[in-house]
Amino acid sequence: MKILLQLFLSFALIGIGAYGGGLVAIPLIQHEIVFKQQWLSFGEMSQLLAVAQMTPGPIAINAATFVGFRFGGIIGSAVATLAVVLPSITILVLVAPLVDFASKNAHVRHLRQGLQIGVLSLILFATWSFGSGAVTGWRDLAMAAAAFAVLVAFEGKLHPVIVILASGFLGMIVL
Repeated sequence: MKILLQLFLSFALIGIGAYGGGLVAIPLIQHEIVFKQQWLSFGEMSQLLAVAQMTPGPIAINAATFVGFRFGGIIGSAVATLAVVLPSITILVLVAPLVDFASKNAHVRHLRQGLQIGVLSLILFATWSFGSGAVTGWRDLAMAAAAFAVLVAFEGKLHPVIVILASGFLGMIVL
């Protein structure tokens, strides 16, 4: 029973802080699951993220489902998954009626802009944290820089799967 409460509290905190989407959830998941609870090692966390990104659905929900199942079985999986989505659902129900007001209020717009800066910092931290594990030499760095340059040059019009597959094939040749 204690593990179910820990799963709920940990993933509720992740759900509360995951304003901005999946990439923002990564450092939150890392903090709660790797550093605070020590349920996973950094290497296991990297593997979890790889699987969570390949499966349909948000990263935080996939991570909650996996970690919950690993430490609490089917019930743990359900508890962790519910905990990670409950804050968003609650906020949506409470805030949805105020959306029109929020777009006209300067304080709310400034708050939202400040939150976006905080979200950007979490995305950059996730990139740094997991990128430093993926980039182990100058060839990796050159490939990552080239893939990033291609994405920027095409301004998001190139499907990301093409970049991933091209990087994979290039890795087979170069690395």
